[in-house]
Amino acid sequence: MNNFEIFKLKKAGLSNLQVHKVLTYREKTGKSLSLRTVALVSETTKASLFMENYKALDIKTCREEFNRFPSFSILDKVYPLALKEIYNPPTLLFYQGNLELLEFPKLAVVGTRNASKNGIQSIQKLVKELENRFVIVSGLARGIDTTAHIAALKNGGKTIAVIGTGLNQFYPKENRQLQTYISKNHLLLSEYAADQT
Repeated sequence: MNNFEIFKLKKAGLSNLQVHKVLTYREKTGKSLSLRTVALVSETTKASLFMENYKALDIKTCREEFNRFPSFSILDKVYPLALKEIYNPPTLLFYQGNLELLEFPKLAVVGTRNASKNGIQSIQKLVKELENRFVIVSGLARGIDTTAHIAALKNGGKTIAVIGTGLNQFYPKENRQLQTYISKNHLLLSEYAADQT
C-alpha cells in the first residue's frame, strides 16, 4: 500500500487506528485487499458509509490535495522508529523542510500556552545548556512551544515543529513567520492534509 492509498482511506473516513488495522492485516496476508475487506478489517462501525465515501472520491482532486506537500508513511524507512512505538502513531505525515533532522537525537518540549516569565526563562536556559546536542521538537503553539523553538534557533540549534493543522495553515497567527522559517530551514510536520484546521 502506498502513501496515496493511505491518504484515500483516511479521506473516506477511516481513523488512524482503523488504517493501522488494515496495514497490519495486509502485512500478515501479503495480498491486496478489496474495499469490502478493508472495511471489515478496519472494524469501522460505518462500513457502508466508508465504502460509499471511498467510491465517491474524486481521484484527480484527491491526488492534487495529496501532492500539495511531500509525505511519508509509517511504511517508509524515514519514519522514526520511536514514533512507531507510541499508541496510535500517525500513519501518514506531510512535511516541509529537512527530513534528515529525524535521524538526530531529539528532545520534545511541551508546555503551557499561558507561560509565565519564569517558565519561559527556564526553557530558554534549558535549551541553551543542552548545547545543541538534541533537535528540539515541539508543537509551535504559543507559550512554551514557541519559546523552545526560538531558543533552539537563537542558540544555533535545529528544531522540528509538529502542528495540528495542514501545513499551509498558521496557528497561532502570530507564529506565521516562525512556521515559515522552520518549514524552509528546519522541519515542519503534520498528519493533516493541506487546508485542514
